[in-house]
Amino acid sequence: MENAQLSGWQLFNLTFVYIIGTSFILLPGSLIASGKQYGWLIIVWAALYGLILSCFWLYLSSRFPGMSIVQIAVQVLGKWAGGLVSLLYILFFIQVASWVTRNLSDFMHINLMPRTPLSIFNIMILLVCAYAVVKGIETIAMVSEFLAPIVNLAFWIPFSVMIREWDWQNFNVPGVFHPWDTLIHTRYALAFPFMETVIFMMIFPFAQRRLKAIFLSGIGGAGLLLSMCVFFTIGILGVERSSHLIYPVFIIFREMQFTNFVEHLESIISVNILLIVCLKLSLLFYCAVLAICQLFQIKERAVVAYPLVWIISAYSLLFKNIVENVDWIQKYLFNYYTLYAIAFPAILIVCSWLRKTNHSQGSETPT
Repeated sequence: MENAQLSGWQLFNLTFVYIIGTSFILLPGSLIASGKQYGWLIIVWAALYGLILSCFWLYLSSRFPGMSIVQIAVQVLGKWAGGLVSLLYILFFIQVASWVTRNLSDFMHINLMPRTPLSIFNIMILLVCAYAVVKGIETIAMVSEFLAPIVNLAFWIPFSVMIREWDWQNFNVPGVFHPWDTLIHTRYALAFPFMETVIFMMIFPFAQRRLKAIFLSGIGGAGLLLSMCVFFTIGILGVERSSHLIYPVFIIFREMQFTNFVEHLESIISVNILLIVCLKLSLLFYCAVLAICQLFQIKERAVVAYPLVWIISAYSLLFKNIVENVDWIQKYLFNYYTLYAIAFPAILIVCSWLRKTNHSQGSETPT
């Protein structure tokens, strides 16, 4: 494993940026369409769900300190069964990385450069991320440490200008709110982005100091910001308009106007999205490469990283368009992520208990 050490602030920023990632541009419209003026509450209970799951993963990690999820699987389940689970996690990391790549490419293609092929965006982004992966997790963490405060300021300062467009009547949409039905219908918000944070079980060995408090605070802080983002979107654009937009936050910045000379500030949000999503993608890319290196005992990350660029780029073109991508997320994402975020960790915990019990019984000697 790479000889690296992450500070608490670096782990917090990695967690925060990873969760924010693509979710603050993709989630608001869908959640407002489902929850109407209560869409921001969906993020609140999704974040609470994410915190509970995180305690589950942290417990598993505490039983095997200094080991990633791939190493834990091999240690607990053995070479063959553990190797199979590790391969599935590698596939999972690659799949999520490809979906994030496609989300960013779709955003740039739809809003910025519609004549540029998606494959060009994919390869350019992934080559930069591959270089960051080769440099190591400390490099990615230092970039997040530097960019996270700047990106937050560049987002919230202009965003607050649109408060003058605020209308409390946007929260008085007629209709009855059914919490349980809404929760079932929007269960994809539990998966994206909170169940995705299981990838940090590849990162935990690099940050052992105050791991639990920092990781949980990163998830809680990101959940709070996402909830505020949805709340502000409802107050500014209204339920009806927001629910029919794929990128409502981008539209807010496009319509933003400081003076008659300073307007169309969508370039600010575009740069923010590019930086944050690239950081998220670099982290996913790193976890995929690290898992492959650990499983197959490969020492040089570059041998894995650069060929993986083409695999992720090709996989990202699986969906025909953004509408098909969003539809798949809403219908199938939660069930698919349950396998990696709940089922496999639960199996590893139970098997580790059984192994410990059998070991204890086997070590007893008759008197």
